[in-house]
Amino acid sequence: MPDTKEIRETLIKARDLIAVPERWTQRSYARTAAGATIGPKELPAVCWCSSGAILRTENSWPRRFAAEEVLGAAMGDSIVFFNDTHTHAEVIAAFDRAIASIPEAV
Repeated sequence: MPDTKEIRETLIKARDLIAVPERWTQRSYARTAAGATIGPKELPAVCWCSSGAILRTENSWPRRFAAEEVLGAAMGDSIVFFNDTHTHAEVIAAFDRAIASIPEAV
C-alpha cells in the first residue's frame, strides 16, 4: 500500500498536468492536438481527463488506484462521470479537496 506522501504527490502531479483548461478533456482519457482520442501515456497526447492525468503521471498501479480512490471520494462520484459532467474549475476544485485531505509529510 502506498504511503500518504506518495498518494499526495501523484494527485499534485496529475492536477498540475490539467491545471489549465487547454490541457483538460472530457469523454476520453487523452486527446491529441487535433482532438483525436489517444492513450494517456502516448507522446502526442496534449490534454487529459482526471483519470487520464493520473495514468499519465503515475507508473505504480497501487499508487494510481490509491490516488483514484482519494479523488473519487473528494468528487463524491466516479472520477469518469464527475469529470465528464462538471466544469474544469469543478474538477480542479475536487483535486484540491483530495490533496487537502491528505496531510503533508512532516
